Amino acid sequence: MSSCNKLSKREEQIMRVMGVTVEMYRDLQGIAGKSLQEIEGLELVSLGVSNSVEG
Repeated sequence: MSSCNKLSKREEQIMRVMGVTVEMYRDLQGIAGKSLQEIEGLELVSLGVSNSVEG
């Protein structure tokens, strides 16, 4: 596998992890409400992640 392919695959994995992290944070917000501290930049829009996370 070329290094370009490895880098592309790694980038895809990182984007997937970021998307899952955002979804988990949003779930926690739904449970904890305002008591959960806001994390700047941990939003789908700011990360450029789509709403659907493919497994």
